[in-house]
Amino acid sequence: MTGPEIPERAPATQPEQSVRSALAALWQRFKGPLGEQVSVLEAAAMSCLSGELGAAQREQARSEAHKLLGSLGTFGMPEGSDIARSIETWFEFPGSVPSTEPAAVLALSDAVVALRRCLEAGPAPGVVTAWAPLAGDAPFLLLVDDDVVLAEGLRQEASARRLGLCVVTTVGEARQILANRRPEALLLEVPAGSGAEEAFKLMRELHAATPPVPVVVLTRAARFTDRVEAARLGGRGFLQKPIQPRDALDCVAAILDRARSGETILVVDDDPAVLAALGAIVETGGRRVVALREPLRFWETLAETSPDLVVLDVEMPDVNGVELCQVVRADPRWERLPVLFLTARVDAGTVQSIFAAGADDYVAKPVLGPELATRISNRLERSRLLRRLAEVDSLTGLANRRTAEESLGRLLGMAKLSGQPVAVAMVEPDRVEAIDDERGYQAGDEALGRLGQLLLRFFLGDDVAGRWGGAELCVGMHGMTRGDGVQRLAEVLEELRRHRFPDGRGGTLGASFSAGVAQYPDDGNDLRSLCHVASRALGRAREAGGDRILPATRSTHHPERATADVVLAEDDEALAGILLHALTTRGYRTRWFDDGQDAATALQGPDPEISSRAVLLDWGLPGLDGLRVLRRLAETGVLAHTRVIMLTARDSESEVLQALDLGAFDHVAKPFSVPVLIKRLHRALES
Repeated sequence: MTGPEIPERAPATQPEQSVRSALAALWQRFKGPLGEQVSVLEAAAMSCLSGELGAAQREQARSEAHKLLGSLGTFGMPEGSDIARSIETWFEFPGSVPSTEPAAVLALSDAVVALRRCLEAGPAPGVVTAWAPLAGDAPFLLLVDDDVVLAEGLRQEASARRLGLCVVTTVGEARQILANRRPEALLLEVPAGSGAEEAFKLMRELHAATPPVPVVVLTRAARFTDRVEAARLGGRGFLQKPIQPRDALDCVAAILDRARSGETILVVDDDPAVLAALGAIVETGGRRVVALREPLRFWETLAETSPDLVVLDVEMPDVNGVELCQVVRADPRWERLPVLFLTARVDAGTVQSIFAAGADDYVAKPVLGPELATRISNRLERSRLLRRLAEVDSLTGLANRRTAEESLGRLLGMAKLSGQPVAVAMVEPDRVEAIDDERGYQAGDEALGRLGQLLLRFFLGDDVAGRWGGAELCVGMHGMTRGDGVQRLAEVLEELRRHRFPDGRGGTLGASFSAGVAQYPDDGNDLRSLCHVASRALGRAREAGGDRILPATRSTHHPERATADVVLAEDDEALAGILLHALTTRGYRTRWFDDGQDAATALQGPDPEISSRAVLLDWGLPGLDGLRVLRRLAETGVLAHTRVIMLTARDSESEVLQALDLGAFDHVAKPFSVPVLIKRLHRALES
């Protein structure tokens, strides 16, 4: 059996090698235009020899020499840069004295000849030309799925978008690919059974990589447990099959665009060779570069791209870099935008004018790739730190409201594109005012801060958690129904209950919260309406006593006939207490019976005492055992609208078969894990 076809491995994958390879390709592209620039200098030198050099030709020659000064060094020819610098200085000489002095004219002529020879020789071996373009460097996606129909559709769609697609059927084959190449993104089917753990292990590794590899999970069934695990591991999307290849790649494209959107660099330089070289240097690490040759279009380009950093050449036609920087600093929208200058002049006057205009840093031409990349990385890191201070709530560590609204808006846009639901929850700690009054604001802040930390730990990837205002928090969960959202927040609530917090008086106190969960698009098509619906559910949760999560569509008010989401028939009082607490946490309305006869009587008949969506039915009940209760419910038609999960004392095959034959939906053998039982119940209610 042959293994997967592995894309050809590049000689090196380090950013520096990628930059060198890109510059090598650019050298082949621009050595012709650079030669034409040298021709301009040759013509000017001939005019000097004949005494016919005019002001316009002198300025053109000076400008071309200035451009060559920057580009030749960047392409790996520092000697050429030095020669171009001397030529530029010659043409800057005031008046016409140099053209009448034979020694000066001959020196100029010799310099131009030397520049031509340098250009023809090209970069020194091992500097640029020895850096062969990296094989297989084109971006590609990796699909791990045995669905041949989907794979072929994705191949065709990817080809139309000029993307590479590598298809494998197992996680093991995917690891072979990943050992040689890093994909732009991974589309991963999570199989049922034991194979899911292997897929999740790969997700965990890719999320921990530097930089992380975005993973979009594909699934044939909307298993809540898979959704939760994928979200915990930083999954960037969750797509349920069947799905159109176009929609899947649209989802991937939106994720990649969003990942790159925070690293946009606007580079302004009138020299196309320098712009191309700078693009190769700056784009390492997935950054997006917007190159601009026309300084007069700077303002409109700035507004269109909203860059995170601007690189300006000092000397440009029409308007120079210093003037552009002054314009940026004069506008409140851009006053904190990092600005880095490129300059061939490093005299005190030039440097002073650069910083006086508001520059953050400068790099001397010719530009060396590592230096520029490091300066840009430093400025971006500082900018990210400042942005984080402006976007993150200092108490909780969550996004502030403005940032959370923007992120939730993007999340809803992605959901609309992928056709997936989004759960939006409003969350608030219980007894906030009482804690503040009784224990002081420090205690209340401590509880709110710990809740924020828990939310950050539980909600990763495309999930959003933010502080909405006061003690109210907001959470957005991609690919989750309102029921899924209730389950995930219940896990956070149960974790919070295990913690004790300083009360500001040398003691400790416990904490809990209430939450309401709405679902896009069922409960609203925009963020405002979803938050409103979720807030109403939060209010009902507080009215019911707090310490619980309610979905938006569930009411706590009982109609004339009592209605329960779950009836528990269990004679073990301690176990019943644990289960009822877990169910209440998740907003389920419950009724408890410790006698089988009482449970059967309440649930059956033409006008039953109670109507329930599900029954957790213990086998060994007094009065009437669980199997007889189940038989009565089946005979009276209750099972047509009620799911029964049997709680058996042992995992006996005969007991299980009897229960299933009578119409039980599922069974769980004691002793059992409460979270497992809750997930089984959730599946029963969603079926």
